[in-house]
Amino acid sequence: MKPSLLSRTDSDDWKEFISKPSLKYILRLLTGLATQHEPTQCAVDADCIAIIHRLEQVSSDEHVGSLAENLLEALCTNASVASRIDEVRQETRAEKKRLAMAMRQKQLGALGMRTNDKGQVTAESTIMQQQMEELGEESGLVCVICREGYKFQPTKVLGIYTFTKRCNVDDCEPKARKTVGYSTDQEMINPIVILRLARARDEWESAALQNANTKCNGLLPLWGPQVPESAFASCLARHNTYLQECTGHRDISYASTVHDLKLLLLRFAQEKSFHDDTGGGGPQSNMHIIPYLIHMALYVINSTRCGAREEKNLCSHLEVTAPEWWIESCYEAEGALYFATLSLLLHAPTRWARTRISHLRRLIVLAHLRHLHPNYSAQLKVTDITPKDYSVYKSSLVFFAIIDAIYRYHFKKVAVASEDQWTTALADYIRHNDEALMKASEKLMSFYSSELLPSASFEEFCDVAELFDDIPSPSTFISEVLMVFA
Repeated sequence: MKPSLLSRTDSDDWKEFISKPSLKYILRLLTGLATQHEPTQCAVDADCIAIIHRLEQVSSDEHVGSLAENLLEALCTNASVASRIDEVRQETRAEKKRLAMAMRQKQLGALGMRTNDKGQVTAESTIMQQQMEELGEESGLVCVICREGYKFQPTKVLGIYTFTKRCNVDDCEPKARKTVGYSTDQEMINPIVILRLARARDEWESAALQNANTKCNGLLPLWGPQVPESAFASCLARHNTYLQECTGHRDISYASTVHDLKLLLLRFAQEKSFHDDTGGGGPQSNMHIIPYLIHMALYVINSTRCGAREEKNLCSHLEVTAPEWWIESCYEAEGALYFATLSLLLHAPTRWARTRISHLRRLIVLAHLRHLHPNYSAQLKVTDITPKDYSVYKSSLVFFAIIDAIYRYHFKKVAVASEDQWTTALADYIRHNDEALMKASEKLMSFYSSELLPSASFEEFCDVAELFDDIPSPSTFISEVLMVFA
C-alpha cells in the first residue's frame, strides 16, 4: 500500500485510487466474504482497516463511502476487529477536533481573544465575554448544513431525508390484489432545517448533493420541544404529499406508517440491504429513524383519538386461541407482524411484558406455517408440527427481539402515570429526547449486530433476548407452541 494513500486526501495517488472502476466491486466482494467469516475479517483487519475507514468518508457518484461503511459493519461482528475499527474512527474524530481547535485559536486571535490554561476564552470587552458565555455546544440532532439544532433554533423544524417506494405490505397475503403500502429508508443520520414551504424544482437533486449522492424523495419532519404544532403539521402535510407523489398511495394513514415501520424492522430481521434502491444509507442510519416513524403514527392516532379502537383490535388478536384463526391470521396483512409492531405505539412496557410471549408464540407459528405452506388456502390444515431448524424461525425471532429491545433501550425512561396514557406520553418523550434516542439507537444497533444476529439456536436466542424468566425450558418451547394444532 502506498504511504500517500494514508496521508493527504488531495494527493494524486488518492484521487487515482478512488476513481478506479474496480473499487466498488472489490468493496462489495469483500463485504460478502467478510460477513460472518472470521478468517476473512482477520485478513482485512491486518492491513486494510485504515484505508477502508478513509473510504467510508468519501462522497462520490459510485457510492464508495456507503459501500465502505457496509464493509466495516460486516467486519464489526468480530469483536477484535470491531475494537480496531472503533479505534481508527476515534483517531479520526480526535484529529478533526484538533484541527477544529487550531482553527478556533486562529479565529480567536483575529478577534483579540485567547484561551487560558483552563480552556476559558478571555477578552478585553465585557460585552464580548458575555456573548461567549452564552454560546454553547449543540447536543442531540443538528442540521447537517448549518450545524444548529434546537438550542440555537428552537422553533425551526428539522427534517430527515428519506427514500420511499411503493410495495405490498405483505407478499403472503392471499389476495389477487394485495394490500399496497410503501417502504421508507433513511438516507442520512443528521437532519436538515426545513426552511422552504414551496418546493424548488431541483430539491431532490440538491438533497442528493448534501447526502452523498443518495436518492431522496421525502423529508420527514421532527417535532422539536419548542416547535409550534402548526409548523410541524404543515411540514408533515408536505411530507405526506411527497409520499403520495412518489408511491401513488393516496391513503397516508397511521396504519400505513405502522406497515412502513413493520417492513423496516423486517429488513433488519431478514438481514436485507438498505442501499439497493437508493445507492446509500445503511443499518445505523435506518435504526435512527425508528422512533420518528413511531412518532409520525402516534401524532395521527392522538389527533384522531382512534387509539381505543386500535387497542381493542390488538387485544382481540392476542385473545383469540382458535387454531383455524391462527392459521388465517398468519397470512393476513394485519396479522402477527403488524400487531407486534402496533404494540410499540399502544402498549406501555409493563403491558408489553405481560403480552410479549403471546406475540412470540404467534410469530413462531407464522414462521412455521409460511415455511411449510407459502401460499394460503381455505382448506389449509397443519399436519406437520415437528419443530424445524432454527433458521426457519430466526427472522421472526429477530423481529420480535428488536421490538423488545426498543422497549428496553429507547423507551425505558418514558414516564407514564397509567397504561392508557402511553400514546401521549410516548409521543411527548420522543419529541423532547432526541439525544437520548440517538444513543439508544446506537445501543440497539450494537445489540442487533453483535448479539442477536450471531445467535445460532433458540436456546442462545432466549439467552441473548433475556427470556429465561418467561421461557424456562427453551428446548421444548417451540414444540409446545405448535401443539395448538395437535
